[in-house]
Amino acid sequence: MDPGKLIAQLSKDWEWFSFLAQYCAGRNISKPVCEGFMAWALVAAALVVVLLALWILGRLGRALRNGMHRRMPAKVADAETMKKHVWSGYDSPDAVPSSEQRAAKSRKPEKS
Repeated sequence: MDPGKLIAQLSKDWEWFSFLAQYCAGRNISKPVCEGFMAWALVAAALVVVLLALWILGRLGRALRNGMHRRMPAKVADAETMKKHVWSGYDSPDAVPSSEQRAAKSRKPEKS
């Protein structure tokens, strides 16, 4: 098919559709020529509503999944298992904070 003829046919169809839309958008919607246009307009509107509803449900579902993920209880190991996996240093269970270390050095030993 020749691209020029295709573009001409699409242009002609678009002109007819725009005329029909303008004619049927007014008080002429009940005319017999507008019944097909009205059916297509209702189908298009229903399609837009369905797509919008699916988008909203998807957003709500994503928010719900994120919320459920935040509320999941954490799996916490017992103290012995945690001691096996904690390295030495400031976050070790046996670590003494530096402020307590300085305080212990500056204290004078008590005489008994």
